[in-house]
Amino acid sequence: MVANQNQPPKNKPHNLTVVAMEGCHSFIILDWARPLKDDMVSYMVHSASYDDVLNNRWSSKASSGTHLPVENLKPNSYYFKVQAKNVFGLGPVSDTLTYVTES
Repeated sequence: MVANQNQPPKNKPHNLTVVAMEGCHSFIILDWARPLKDDMVSYMVHSASYDDVLNNRWSSKASSGTHLPVENLKPNSYYFKVQAKNVFGLGPVSDTLTYVTES
C-alpha cells in the first residue's frame, strides 16, 4: 500500500542544513532529509534574503534530490524552506532555516 495514495505528501522535509565551502562565501549547498513515510517525486526549495522575507517575496527552485547548490550569495541573511512534491501536489513546508553569509 502506498503511503499517500491519491494525495500530496503529508509530512515535511526535515533536518535542513547548510554546507558552506571554506573561503567561498557566495556558494553553499542546502541539504535536507526526506519526509518519513511519503512517496515524493521532487522538492520545491523556497529561498529569500532578509529584505525579501520582509516583503514576502520568495524564490522557488525544483530539486529532484535532497540537496541544492545555492550560488551568487551576497553578504546578507538568507532563509530557506523545502516542500516535498508528488503527482498530487505539494506537501507541508519545512521549518525555515536561516543562514548568514560572511562579508
